[in-house]
Amino acid sequence: MDIEALAADPWFETMAEERREALLRETRVELLAAGARIYGLGDPPNGLWAVLEGQVRLKGLSVNGAELLALIVRPGTWFGELSTLDGLPRPHEATAFGSARLLHVPMPAFARAAALKPELYRDLGLLVCAHQRTALRFIANSIGQSIRVRLALALLRASVAGNGSVIIRQDELAAIVGIARQTLNRHLKTFEREGIVAVAYARIRILDLAGLRGIATE
Repeated sequence: MDIEALAADPWFETMAEERREALLRETRVELLAAGARIYGLGDPPNGLWAVLEGQVRLKGLSVNGAELLALIVRPGTWFGELSTLDGLPRPHEATAFGSARLLHVPMPAFARAAALKPELYRDLGLLVCAHQRTALRFIANSIGQSIRVRLALALLRASVAGNGSVIIRQDELAAIVGIARQTLNRHLKTFEREGIVAVAYARIRILDLAGLRGIATE
C-alpha cells in the first residue's frame, strides 16, 4: 500500500510503530469521483479517513442555514476522528473535491485494531486535540486582523504548498475569511490591481507569492 503521503502527518508520524501497523492492517483504499460524499452532516460515524491523493472539503452550516467551508483536507491528513472517538453523529459533511484516493478505517475495523492496541484510543484523542488547537489558533489569529490579512492567510492555506492556483469557489473563500461574498469580491479586485492574484471561475491564481506572504504578516 502506498502511504508515502502519510509520512508528513505529525500525528501519524509520532504514533508508536506497533500501533501504526495495527491501524494500517485494518485500512482499505477507496477511490472517489469528484463531488462524492464521504459522509453527511448528522450521519452516523463511518470511521477514520486519511487523504492519499486529491482534496476533501469539510463543510458545516451556520445558524441561518448558510453553508460554511470548515476545512480543506489535503494529502497526508487524517479526518473524521471526532465521531470515530465518541460515536456521535457527524458535525459536518465531507465531500471529495475532484477525484480523490482515500485511506479508510471503518468503525468495526478501528474497534478491532483498538482491541489489540487500546492505546489507539489515546492516539485518536490526541488527534482530536491537535485539530482543536489548530481551530483555536485560527480563531485567535483572526481576532483583530484586517480582512486584507485574513484573506491573504486564507489564500496561502488553500494553495497547494503555498504556491500555484487555489481551486475554490468565492462563496467558500468568503466563509473561510468570515466576510460577505460582496466584501470578498472587492478585496480580490484590490489584490488583482496590485498584481497579487488573477481571479477566474472557481480558481484564483497566485501571481506574487512573496507579495501575498508580505500582506499576511502586515
